[in-house]
Amino acid sequence: MLELLDRVRANVESALFEIAEAAGISGRKPEEITIMAVTKTHPAEFITKAVECGIKHIGENRVSEGGRKIRQLGKEYAVFHAIGVLHRKEVRQAVRDFHCLDAIHKIEIIEELARRNADPLLLLEVNTSGEPAKMGFKPDVDLLESALGRALELKLPVKGFLTVGPLCGIPLLQRKAFSELRDIRDSLETRLKVSLPELSMGMSDDFTLAVLEGSTMVRLGRRLFGSREG
Repeated sequence: MLELLDRVRANVESALFEIAEAAGISGRKPEEITIMAVTKTHPAEFITKAVECGIKHIGENRVSEGGRKIRQLGKEYAVFHAIGVLHRKEVRQAVRDFHCLDAIHKIEIIEELARRNADPLLLLEVNTSGEPAKMGFKPDVDLLESALGRALELKLPVKGFLTVGPLCGIPLLQRKAFSELRDIRDSLETRLKVSLPELSMGMSDDFTLAVLEGSTMVRLGRRLFGSREG
């Protein structure tokens, strides 16, 4: 059985190859897409192995769990992203521990971040799949213009958007969910005359489809590390 480092390295190289293929098909450069290693439920050792394999961005779904690992390794060990739903009671810790908060899903959280003079980079989560179990703003350009406008008015550093693709396993519908977010981003850049360079789209089962539709960051957990422990 391969050691953890060898396993992760092989999986990173394989994922990079698939990203490069998808980028080429869509007329993009592979370096335009960043891999985020998602380490939910895995110990801090998995973060160290990902970093040793050249991964700089680490995603944690749970603020408390991620915070423990960040304190163990040091905040400057990697670029740490909170990618799960952020609740109001977690904002204080999230602002302290993470570099990026990638799943801002309602105005109340935007207001709370502003109240705390937050400086992590932010992404707004949009539910382009329409699945009721998922969080995020509705994919309505006018609604998102209002939310984004409020965040910018409060001087919050919003850099783009995040979405989770549908679980249907149908490529056409998965690509539609990703392309819709890209179109929303493009529209809001024009309307508000701002730059929103980040589109966090695609996970272990659909990241190549997301790259085809403009993803700039893919969130890979099982694809790099295997099944989670919990």
